[in-house]
Amino acid sequence: MEAQVLAVLGSATGPVAATWVQERLDGDLAYTTVITILTRLLDKQAVTRTRSGRSFLWTPVADGAGLTALRMRRLLDERNDRDAVLSRFVSALSPHDARVLRALLADGAPESGGAPEDGAES
Repeated sequence: MEAQVLAVLGSATGPVAATWVQERLDGDLAYTTVITILTRLLDKQAVTRTRSGRSFLWTPVADGAGLTALRMRRLLDERNDRDAVLSRFVSALSPHDARVLRALLADGAPESGGAPEDGAES
């Protein structure tokens, strides 16, 4: 449901009210449910809100992919064994996903061959 709400918000040309979101979900969800979803997305930093009279206007910060990335990051942040989790994740990637990840990491790599931030060697 969060992804659906984010998709609706993403189609807006600016900040919108929860009723606007509800209407575009074909009224399948109760207003209170839409507010609950929006509030959860706010807690996950996937949306922002600004006061408008007695209600709020909502704006997406992340799309569906961004929301998934936020979830993955939060799960990783909850673990003490980050290195083990990352190692298991990378070892389970398909060859295509591994190529995509390598390309993304190469694009974000520092320009100089300096030492990594934590001082460890690569």
